[in-house]
Amino acid sequence: MSSRLRFLFRKLYTIRNNFKRIPVTFLRDVSVQPKISVVPVTIGFSLFTWLGFQPKLSAEDELIHTIKHCILFNQRGEYEKAEQLLHISLRQAQQIQHEQGITYIYDVMANLALERAQLDKAKQLFVSVAQRIMQDGATEDDPRMVHISSKLARISHLKKEYSTAQLGYDYCLEKLRTAMQYGADDATKKLLAMTEDWYGRLFLDCQQIEQSLPLLISSLKWMREVSDVDKEHIVIQLNDIGTVCDLLGKADESINYFKEAIELGKDLNMDDMGAMYVNLGRAYLKKNLIAEARKSCGYGWKLGVVSKNNDIKQEAESCLQELKNHS
Repeated sequence: MSSRLRFLFRKLYTIRNNFKRIPVTFLRDVSVQPKISVVPVTIGFSLFTWLGFQPKLSAEDELIHTIKHCILFNQRGEYEKAEQLLHISLRQAQQIQHEQGITYIYDVMANLALERAQLDKAKQLFVSVAQRIMQDGATEDDPRMVHISSKLARISHLKKEYSTAQLGYDYCLEKLRTAMQYGADDATKKLLAMTEDWYGRLFLDCQQIEQSLPLLISSLKWMREVSDVDKEHIVIQLNDIGTVCDLLGKADESINYFKEAIELGKDLNMDDMGAMYVNLGRAYLKKNLIAEARKSCGYGWKLGVVSKNNDIKQEAESCLQELKNHS
C-alpha cells in the first residue's frame, strides 16, 4: 500500500458572524508536514458582539451602514475598497465622538489586516483595541479582552512563534472554560471553538498530532451547539478531523468522520465534496475494503471532472491507480 496517504491543510474562513469554511484537505505522504496556508479569521466575528452596538439616529445609522459596506467589500475580496471605507467610517465615528464605534472600527481594521496576513499591522491594531477597552474599565476576564488575546496568540502562531502562541492559547482557554462553567452565550462558544481549533492546528504545525485531535473534536462539539453556524463549516471540520484520525492510524474513526461529512454536505453544492470522497476512498483502502474504495474514489473523480477541479481529479486518479496496483 502506498505511503502517500496523508494530507495538506489549507484553511480559509469567510467573513461572517461565524468562522466558516476550510477548503478540503487531501490525504498525503506521512513525511509531509501538515500546513496551514491561509489566515483563518472572521471580520464579522469581532468585538461587535460584545460592544452592545445599537442603532439610534441618523449619524450612528450612517456609521453602521458604512461599516456594513466595509464588511461586504471584504466578503467579496475587495480589500482595498474595504480599507478605504474603514478609514471613512473612522472619521465618521470621530466626528460624532462615538467611542464604541471607534473601538469597533479599529477591531475591524485589525481583523482585515489579519485576513490579509499583515501580521505586524494586525498586532499593533489589536493592541490599540485592547488599550481602549481597558481604558473603558475592562478587566482581563472581560470576554472582549480574551477575544483579542486569542487573536494575538493566532498572530504569534502564524509568525511561527510557537511558544508564545501556546502560552496565549492556554491563557485564553483557561479563561473561556472557566466562563463556560457559569453558562455562556453563542459568542463565547464560538470564541472557545475558534481558539481550540487554532490551538489544535498549532500542534499539527509542530507535528504533535495526538495533542491536536482532542482540541479539534472539542471545537466541533462547541460549534454544533451554536445556533447560526453554517452546515458547510461543520462539514469541513468533520473532514479535517477525519484526516487527523487517518494520520494517527485510526482508520475506523476516520471513515466515520468522512462519511458523516459527506452525508451532511451532499446537498450543499460544495465544490470540494469530491475531495472528501477521495479521502474516504483512501481510508477504505487502508481497511482493504477494495470495492468501497473504488466506488468512493471513482465518484470523487466524477465530481472533480464536473467541478473542473484538477486537484481533485488528479488525487482521485492517484487513488484509482493505487487500487489497480493493489489488485
